[in-house]
Amino acid sequence: MESDDDPVVVGANWYRFTSGERIVNPHVKSVSFIWVISGAGEIRAGGQRFAVDAQHVIRLPWSHHVEYRAQERGPFHIGTLHIVPRHDRSSPVVPRVAHLPGDPLLQDPARTGDPAAFRVGLSTMQNGAARRITEFGTIAIERWGEGAFDEEYFRALGRIILLENDSWADVHAAQTTLPGALELMMTFIRHHIAEPLTVARVAEAARCSETTAQRLFARHTGESLQSWVRHTRLREAAGLLRTTGLRVSEVAQLVGYPDPLYFSRAFRRAYGVAPSRFARATLRP
Repeated sequence: MESDDDPVVVGANWYRFTSGERIVNPHVKSVSFIWVISGAGEIRAGGQRFAVDAQHVIRLPWSHHVEYRAQERGPFHIGTLHIVPRHDRSSPVVPRVAHLPGDPLLQDPARTGDPAAFRVGLSTMQNGAARRITEFGTIAIERWGEGAFDEEYFRALGRIILLENDSWADVHAAQTTLPGALELMMTFIRHHIAEPLTVARVAEAARCSETTAQRLFARHTGESLQSWVRHTRLREAAGLLRTTGLRVSEVAQLVGYPDPLYFSRAFRRAYGVAPSRFARATLRP
């Protein structure tokens, strides 16, 4: 049975920052999820500062102030998703995020939320719920690019995303220090992403057994070593597709997929869109 006021996605987009770019959104009337595709920078919200790079996902509560500061070298490239937690069904949804002074949507009585219901949170792609939220966000971005706003679709998507949010897990300080062997293997994978990467070869980089390698990845990332390699390849591919003029076949080779057709299928499964359509955008976050 439908509620009189349920969640709805009102905005979703990609944004690629320029070197050192700074953006301030003073009154964002949404619950926002932001994930870093590539590059790095700083996000300030709720009196906190987060140094973020690829792998990080941030949740911002209803009616927040946020500031983005891209680093000078390798500025971040992000995806954003905006949800109104409760939107009156008797009022049509305006598919736009209210975020600037003077915007009439800031005072729209049909849009409501509780600032205390969602605290500022930092997670990573290693957390299943955060990763799935970014996958739904990618689907929302694709649908947004197709034109007409389907209110029922974006209401259903909003409900699913907030259900996933119930399993959100923040990154704690104790989790940020990884075992040295795992750090060595992760670095080795990133530096050799274009090459064949077996469990044996990755384990050798840290002078540990294959069993130990698998155990470290499972314990500290929640993924198998092979799964972590696959997600790293696809994230690197997403960054290349959005920031270079390389052909899909060239990107596939650079991230370790010798078969472009296999790469395209894997990329579509991960991002919900073919790599050839994974285009740059210039919308604000």
